[in-house]
Amino acid sequence: MELADKSAVVTGGASGIGRALVTDLAARGCRVLLVDVDQDKAQSTANEIGGKVAGVACDISDTAAVTTLAEKTWSDMGGVDLVFANAGVGISGPLVDADVREFDWLFAVNVRGVWNSVSAFAKLMLGSGANGRICVTASEHSLGLQHPGVGIYTATKHAVLGLAEVFRAELPARISISALCPGLVSTDLHRTKHLSPLGPGDPAAIEAAGMWLSRGKRAEDVARLAIEGVMRGDFFIPTNPSSLKASRRRAEQLEAAFACYAPGSPDDDPHDTGRILAELTAGPARGASS
Repeated sequence: MELADKSAVVTGGASGIGRALVTDLAARGCRVLLVDVDQDKAQSTANEIGGKVAGVACDISDTAAVTTLAEKTWSDMGGVDLVFANAGVGISGPLVDADVREFDWLFAVNVRGVWNSVSAFAKLMLGSGANGRICVTASEHSLGLQHPGVGIYTATKHAVLGLAEVFRAELPARISISALCPGLVSTDLHRTKHLSPLGPGDPAAIEAAGMWLSRGKRAEDVARLAIEGVMRGDFFIPTNPSSLKASRRRAEQLEAAFACYAPGSPDDDPHDTGRILAELTAGPARGASS
């Protein structure tokens, strides 16, 4: 798919990976709708990037608002070819000390926001018969424990990967699903704390988080990999080789656990969930009497 004059939507598009995605897509000739929770920031960022970019505000955790946004965008742009469900927020701190209000906030934005965005646009693609490419921003935290201290964020990114896998299984092949799994990226993710229901938090902690993030991969490089992976139709799009360590560690632990508690051939398991479901949904066997 050539991207010139194709239409794209990027949530969380006013900063970080989202802004880099919008910039790259616009440079390739795409018509891009930049979505951010802050209208002024969305508009000013769109103006700075230039090209065929428009900015609009939307709270992606609001299902009705996202549905309205999707329907209007589909009508205004004559369909949407690419959707990057990228918006997300983050906080840090021990899980045992977490506040339920921030727990609910992260899941509302990072998980329900992704489900809202993918569902709304996928329904329009399904209803129109159009092809489409959809990418969710998961994380290296979806692939295995990278480090403690960001437990709620890690849980939301596992959920995002789960959503992506099921969307991939349920949607037709003409609507591809990709899961961007970036490692440490130089973004302003730490600044999303000011949107928290508990307020902006400790300035020193936020500054420390910013110093850590500043050591990450350039957002522009991550955006390029994301777009290339989406255009190839790849599902997993990792960006940092160091993320493989946690994935391997998890795989090795799983292999050992299965060998200990569930040995045997997977093909010989009489309780295979997928096989049983396929048999039950296939209907009566051919030639069976009624």
